[in-house]
Amino acid sequence: MLQRLSIKQTLFLSHLLLVLILILGMSYSRYQTEWTTRVNFAAGTAEGALVPMLHDISLAVAGRSYSKLLMPQKKAQFHNIEKLLYLDIQGTSDYSNKDYGLRYHRSLNKVWRSNVTQQEIDAAKAKTQELVHAKNHPSNQQKTRMQKLEFLINKSTRDINILQDSVHLEESAFIPWQFPTIPPGKDYVLSYSEHVFYFKLPLLNRNGGHVLAIFDASHLFSLKKQIYDALIAEAFVSLIISLILVYWVSHTLVEPLRHLARQMGKDVEAIDMSQLKELKRNDEIGVLARGINTLTLQTQSQMKLLRHESATDALTGLPGRNSYAQQAERFFNQTRAENQLLGIIVCDIDNFKLYNDTFGHGRGDDVIKSIADAMHDAMRSDDLCFRIGGEEFVALLPLSDAKFLNIIAERIRSSVEKLSIPHITENGIVTLSVGALLVTPSAKKWTYSNAFDEADALLYKAKDKGRNRIAIGTLTPHKPCSTTKEENRSSETT
Repeated sequence: MLQRLSIKQTLFLSHLLLVLILILGMSYSRYQTEWTTRVNFAAGTAEGALVPMLHDISLAVAGRSYSKLLMPQKKAQFHNIEKLLYLDIQGTSDYSNKDYGLRYHRSLNKVWRSNVTQQEIDAAKAKTQELVHAKNHPSNQQKTRMQKLEFLINKSTRDINILQDSVHLEESAFIPWQFPTIPPGKDYVLSYSEHVFYFKLPLLNRNGGHVLAIFDASHLFSLKKQIYDALIAEAFVSLIISLILVYWVSHTLVEPLRHLARQMGKDVEAIDMSQLKELKRNDEIGVLARGINTLTLQTQSQMKLLRHESATDALTGLPGRNSYAQQAERFFNQTRAENQLLGIIVCDIDNFKLYNDTFGHGRGDDVIKSIADAMHDAMRSDDLCFRIGGEEFVALLPLSDAKFLNIIAERIRSSVEKLSIPHITENGIVTLSVGALLVTPSAKKWTYSNAFDEADALLYKAKDKGRNRIAIGTLTPHKPCSTTKEENRSSETT
């Protein structure tokens, strides 16, 4: 799948994945920090409300005094501790080594003893009966003693009621929490399932004990949702900003590469990189662009040189066969489209193979160069001259008058003759045979290939008549050469 992705897509997806990992990691870390801070603050607040009461509770446990903690004022004090749901005090008296147990339940709004026994209730009832009996059978008792008995009876009755209520509450009170094990070194644990804090604080009396407290923590989980929502919003904003940045980075990096690729996809000779803005960059893309520009310029220079070499005959400097193939037919069609006369001249050096065999190919090359220079000098500026073979030349002449074809053809032939290059032929010098064809605007049915074949046939006719001659013909609409005349070296009709 990755192989099907473009560089831009791969870069975008990889950066997006990295951004997502960073955002998720940072969001999780932020959540943990925020949540831990909130939990510690809530736990500290709850513990801070409970710790000041430990002194009074420890004194009550040490003296096994329930009355102080069972007083309405103390219950109100417990009730005023914010979010306190349940309190369980367990300890051992410092003086009697007896167990001490007291509970508080916010929902019931009750404080009761948790360790009442039936023997204790029976003993309290027996004591009350003794006090009642003493009151009902006075023996010269003073009034003050009677009042004291009345007070003790009332107190004992209240104690019995407290004991009986405690037994009833211990049996009937619904306590939905199961106190967990608190790890060593910690005072509390937070229950995520029950949304409560469990505290276990040690008492200060000599024989020890502890206070088990349960605080409501549901507000924390409301805050937790708020933290979630805030972090999700922040993560979303961060993601949008990151997407914009990732797109900008990928666009900044990839688009210049695509631009360079589009430039390189063009024809090398058509590439113009001088105006590319990437050339002005100081980063790696700028280095790449300048390297491509240098390579392109070198390639264009090499292609220009190759094109020149392929278009130009290396020996003579005249346009070669490639140029002839590209220009001849186009030139032919253009002159006919403009209803202009056209002359086609085909030249061939006479007995050139014999010259090479006699004087060597080096001297033969010198002859070709000399004849090419002579032909070039004999022609006009708008005429085209090509070397298309070993000793064969072609000239294309735009003509305003038919007579100029004969004039230029003779000028070419005579200029070669005047070079007086020695040869072992009958003439004793190197000569040139010429076939010259006049193409009229009316000869529209003929192609350039037809015209060249006719001019070439005229060349061979000149050779057949003795060489060093001109054979001239005209291409008409009906037949290739309507008239043909041959001229010798003095341009007289034979």
